[in-house]
Amino acid sequence: MKDSNLPDYYQSIFQQLFEHASDLECKLILLDEILEVGDQKEIPMLKKIINSKEDPILRNKAAKIKQKLLEKLEALPVEDEKLPISLCFLYDEFDISPPDEQLDPEIGFGISIEILAHEE
Repeated sequence: MKDSNLPDYYQSIFQQLFEHASDLECKLILLDEILEVGDQKEIPMLKKIINSKEDPILRNKAAKIKQKLLEKLEALPVEDEKLPISLCFLYDEFDISPPDEQLDPEIGFGISIEILAHEE
């Protein structure tokens, strides 16, 4: 959950660790970890480092990490949207399935034609 009172770079879990890192080597290690486990929330923090008056080595490393992280995030597959559990129970109870996205969007559920034949 995002706190709207904080600047964007504070949304990163690495922000406070980075602020309290004792030396350049620790900060460089943290930047490497951002690439390993970071996500979109780290981008504002990396931009802040790049535009700061930090050590040039640190700024250059942050720029490289930002670029690699953006490439990594673009390559990740988009997660399928999860269905609410209550909807899953309805699907089970009525023995229907979610609509196939390749079908016509006007069609609601994957109800078999046999159900319609029994109504006559």
